[in-house]
Amino acid sequence: MIRIKNIGGIELDNSLFFLESFQVKNVQAKSFKTLDGGAVIYESIKRDSANNLTLDSKDGGWLKEETISKLVAMANDLGVEALLTTTEDTTIKARFRLEEDEVIKVEQVFEGSEWYKVVVKMARL
Repeated sequence: MIRIKNIGGIELDNSLFFLESFQVKNVQAKSFKTLDGGAVIYESIKRDSANNLTLDSKDGGWLKEETISKLVAMANDLGVEALLTTTEDTTIKARFRLEEDEVIKVEQVFEGSEWYKVVVKMARL
C-alpha cells in the first residue's frame, strides 16, 4: 500500500496510508440489454469521486499535535494546492476536499498521549 510522508512541505511524523492506492475509481461501466437480449456495455470516466485521496494513520501512522496544527493551517487557506510525497519518492498534486465534513479528523490515541490518529481527505488535481 502506498504511504504519504510529506504534505505540501510538511514532513509527517509517521507516513499515512493512501487508502485508494489500489482501487479502480476512474472508470465506471453500465450495461443494458437490447430488445433481442444482447448486452451493450457503456464505459466512461467518473468525474465525481475518481480523484479522491483519503490518507489514514491506521495503526501506526500517528501524528503529533504540532504537525496536525500545520496541516489544519494549510487546509484553512483558500485554494491551497499541496504536493504529496510518497515513501517511494513519487509525488501527487492534490488539494484538501473542503466540500466535505471533517477534512482532517483527529482522535487522540489515548488520554494524555502526544500522538493522534488522523484521517485527511484530499483530492488529486
